[in-house]
Amino acid sequence: MPLPAAAPWIQAQYQLPEPTITVDQDEQEEQVYHEGPPIQPEPEHDLNIDPRGQILPPARMKSTDPVVEISSTSSGAGKTQALYYLTAMAILPTEFHGVKLGRGSAVVFVDTDGRFDAERLLTVARGIVYKKFKAQNENVEPRTSEDVTDYTKEDLNTLLTTSLQHVHVFQPQSSPALLSTLQSLEPYLFDLARHFSSARPLHAIIIDSASAFFWQDKLHDEVARTEDIGRPYQEIESERREKKSFYLFDMYADLVAELKRLQRVFSCAVVYTTIAWSGRSTPGQLSSSGPSGPFPLFDPSDVPVSRTPSFRSSLPGPWGVFPTVRLVVQRDVVRPFPPAMTAHEAQREAPMRQEVVLKGQFVGWVNGWGREDWPRRVVEGLDEKNRGMFEFSVGTEGVNFD
Repeated sequence: MPLPAAAPWIQAQYQLPEPTITVDQDEQEEQVYHEGPPIQPEPEHDLNIDPRGQILPPARMKSTDPVVEISSTSSGAGKTQALYYLTAMAILPTEFHGVKLGRGSAVVFVDTDGRFDAERLLTVARGIVYKKFKAQNENVEPRTSEDVTDYTKEDLNTLLTTSLQHVHVFQPQSSPALLSTLQSLEPYLFDLARHFSSARPLHAIIIDSASAFFWQDKLHDEVARTEDIGRPYQEIESERREKKSFYLFDMYADLVAELKRLQRVFSCAVVYTTIAWSGRSTPGQLSSSGPSGPFPLFDPSDVPVSRTPSFRSSLPGPWGVFPTVRLVVQRDVVRPFPPAMTAHEAQREAPMRQEVVLKGQFVGWVNGWGREDWPRRVVEGLDEKNRGMFEFSVGTEGVNFD
């Protein structure tokens, strides 16, 4: 399949299923951030030399490459912002003016929702740089201060522009187009003349979101099954094996198989988002103790893990068993006004409530669906790590994980 020419990220127009290139902290982070081999062909491709003539080491497979599912029950829950943060941390250089920043890697960002915002990613990356330098300046000892040098605005702009060149954005419009895009990634990434990431490892393949085409796929699957009524079984199975008909399970099995293959080739993480619109949830009574503001807010640390909302995977197999860790995120919600509150009291609290909303506080936790079947060491490990819960904030200056 021919691959399109590269285009500057600020002018990119995406035609799919063919892909295009976009030019442009804690324990949870450690599960996703890891080192891999530079993007390069394996020996049989005979292209294991980067543009500078340096012999690159062969690709290797790591058994710890994670598959992370980030889900929520609604939009606006912080899933995409979390992906921008992960992407920015991955593409920023390991060090800048004596301060450790990111992973110095490349990222493939598959934008099935068609809402990728390069400017927002730039803002998130800039916010990370600001925060890292602020923390370094606050903690550095006076005698070592010469190791941390100030940077100019031009230095920062160059850093951010160079980093964004290692984000490769694809926008498929259907599940078959998504599969075609994934199948074209290996030849695309191994074509060292097509991008600037040949000397960097592929950190992650990110899909936002994996559930974008579910209802479209479900309709196609039902149409295909309706058309099969009355046809000979052998004929149906023959067309199914030859991929002449659309079947939802077969499509999702092919997508997962291709992602697993790419993980073996590039030793990278897979991170994807979903909307939990189906499946029974396990709700809990929200605790009213320990408010985080002048009025009660939802505080997940007050809720036992077993009673924190958890969801069955919203996607059919084999997606349901694909992730190694499943996370749930949601916006920190201000509780409704008490029924006994007067109009005057409500009006007085309104500005404070609005202030909390504008702060953009979000919470997340490990999805506890099927927890009763987890190994004891996993459950105990989560209990020791704040019961698998975390907080982050989203604002105009970026994304911050506490």
